[in-house]
Amino acid sequence: MEWMDTVRELAGDPLVRLLVGEGVRGIARRVRRGPKATAAHSEAGPANAAGATERTETPMMAVTDGTTGKQLAEDLLRGVGNEGMRAATRLLGAHQDGFWLRRLLEEETELSAAADKPVIDRSGSHPSVDWDMIGLLMISRPGALKCSSSEMAVLEIAASLVSRCAVQLGEVVRVVNEKELRLILRALEETAYGDGR
Repeated sequence: MEWMDTVRELAGDPLVRLLVGEGVRGIARRVRRGPKATAAHSEAGPANAAGATERTETPMMAVTDGTTGKQLAEDLLRGVGNEGMRAATRLLGAHQDGFWLRRLLEEETELSAAADKPVIDRSGSHPSVDWDMIGLLMISRPGALKCSSSEMAVLEIAASLVSRCAVQLGEVVRVVNEKELRLILRALEETAYGDGR
């Protein structure tokens, strides 16, 4: 019964207990929220009602019409139930009034070509950030993402919130300013505990 010894050893590890506890809390939050927590563009994929084959696409707000970064983020979050994806998108919306969201939308054609797939997922009823493509772009074509070190650190943190990028926290703390650090901390808290909505 070697596996039982391994389970006992893992159960005694504080990090394993923390990770399991967070996983259970995440499941409990989703159960409390109900079916909306597994809505379209969640990790499980788009949720379509039985027999619903016709889709109505909602157009994105214009990026240059005075829309704030927060409004862009909320527009990309309609139908997203995953807390990590919500926190990551909100982080990008709050950082420099939506610097990354504006780039993803304004340079969508160029960035999609660099990633070989769209970085904004428009397959569901509402557009959302395709975090798989962002992670792929960061790994395979980082040169397409010309930016400052603090801007890259914020994008890396956002991608890490949805498990698409490994982050060196020491490097992040070294390059971000106090305001950016507060945004990152808020996003980490939202990922862990939900947004309270």
